[in-house]
Amino acid sequence: MEAASQYRTAEAIRLYSSSFEANPNPAPLINRAKLYRWRLLFAEAIRDLELAQRLDKQQGNEFSIPIGIELEECRFLAQNRFNGQRDLFVADLKDKGFDYVAERLADTIFKGEGFLLGYHVMNEVDNVKKFENIADFPFVKTLIENDLRDHSIIDKILAERDGQEAFEASGKLFQMMLCVYDYPDMAKLRDLMVQKIWTLMNSPH
Repeated sequence: MEAASQYRTAEAIRLYSSSFEANPNPAPLINRAKLYRWRLLFAEAIRDLELAQRLDKQQGNEFSIPIGIELEECRFLAQNRFNGQRDLFVADLKDKGFDYVAERLADTIFKGEGFLLGYHVMNEVDNVKKFENIADFPFVKTLIENDLRDHSIIDKILAERDGQEAFEASGKLFQMMLCVYDYPDMAKLRDLMVQKIWTLMNSPH
């Protein structure tokens, strides 16, 4: 939990796995699922939550309500991965390529609205820095090391309640559409989307 709170995510996942192996119970699975969810790895999160739910029923139903809520949310956000749409997304990516799909996803999700595009960039930079292997996101890594080196700017934007509410629906749609891809493709698309949005926002008009 200390590693997770300090955003040492890979280490936290490893430690939760070790904890569960040493003492199979729902708690480390619930915590590991939350980290998987932040990384849009919903299949892994659902797997952990379903196992946690089965164990919890055997061990006293201590966590039944939070597990149920989390599982319902993950299944909703991951519906495109399991309802037959995934094959269409993957085939489209193979046919048309990363640049085309990244641009179309950004257009579909954010519809060219400047505020949503800008907020998404800040949100993605924040999420990558906290939860991902930054080497998988080369453009975001460049932003973190240069233009967005001062993270307090990101924190200030993301802390605004009006912004959070305005972005909520788009943020969920982003998760629903990106989670259909396996991690390497998803990471590349996420990084490309940030690159395209950043370039658009900073191009001379």
